[in-house]
Amino acid sequence: MSAHLDEFLIDVKQQKEWGLLVITYLFLGGAGAGLFLVSLYMAHPWAETFGLLVLILGTFFLMLDLGRPERFWRAFSRARSSWISRGCYGITALVLLGGVNVFVDFTARDWGMLTTVLRVGAAAAAVAVMIYTGFVLSPSAAIPFWNSTFFPIIFFAYSLLAGIDLLILASPILPPPAIDLAQLEKIQFGLVLLCLLLVMSHLSVMSGSAVAARQSIQLLTRGKWAVLFIGGVIGIGLVIPLLLASPVLWQASFQTVFAVTALLALLRLFGDYLFRFLVIRAGLYDPLL
Repeated sequence: MSAHLDEFLIDVKQQKEWGLLVITYLFLGGAGAGLFLVSLYMAHPWAETFGLLVLILGTFFLMLDLGRPERFWRAFSRARSSWISRGCYGITALVLLGGVNVFVDFTARDWGMLTTVLRVGAAAAAVAVMIYTGFVLSPSAAIPFWNSTFFPIIFFAYSLLAGIDLLILASPILPPPAIDLAQLEKIQFGLVLLCLLLVMSHLSVMSGSAVAARQSIQLLTRGKWAVLFIGGVIGIGLVIPLLLASPVLWQASFQTVFAVTALLALLRLFGDYLFRFLVIRAGLYDPLL
């Protein structure tokens, strides 16, 4: 009884600073960067362009969340101490370097070593955008559920998963080169397993953490968010795509049917957005005493 007395001295409080606009940015920004990264590897300029557009759209939602959007430039002023500031530089670098890479790919120009430098720089910027929000959350000692080294890796995996799913959905309308949907689905199978393992590991670690972290888990597994988390993030977003894909995915004669891959992509994207939504919503400040 006394071991849990501290839980009742001061109630935990839900964070309310980050709302739907930020959550939507987290989804679109990560998905856009993930889409660009895989498209850069495939040398598919149309898909690269699509990825940059998704990222820019996500950044627009982030700008809407600012109380004074005209002062957005101040976010660049604390790169030494703030991951939000570093993320702004990452987004800017990705848009600029990504735009140059798209131009190079469309014009089929060979700039020698400079082309390689541009591609490596754009890839590094994409990875930075995919993981920096995890680093924004992980140092949050006041919100123990976010205070985890798993988050940068989880956000990277989920961003790549969402980016490939957007590529799958856009594949029928994208100009050549053709996209190998069967290969993408095999990659997705591995990414889904990775996301499931990372999420379960995070919950396991947090179950032995501070009061607020334990209550965050309770909200997600037995409280008001349980249906969305267990049924949406875990069930619809991860387990069902695994069950639907596993019987045929590794057969030598496996042929992709776009309707099936599109369904799997939509399920995973739904779970991806819900994951980000619930991670933010389940953020609780630890009691003071």
